[in-house]
Amino acid sequence: MIVHKNFSESMTSLTGKKSSVKRRELREKLEMFIRNEINEEDIVSISESAISLGGLYSVTVWYRES
Repeated sequence: MIVHKNFSESMTSLTGKKSSVKRRELREKLEMFIRNEINEEDIVSISESAISLGGLYSVTVWYRES
């Protein structure tokens, strides 16, 4: 079965450097999840998305559940 884990945060009112820092922090959370919870060979896809209207930014990993 393929499942996913999503990390997201509102970026409303954040611009420039603060926004970049928050995005990096979410990527680091995702990387930590991968290292500690799943095997890299089970990863199907990793995606990043930003919704400009709501200011939401997310990173998602899709993986095969063992």
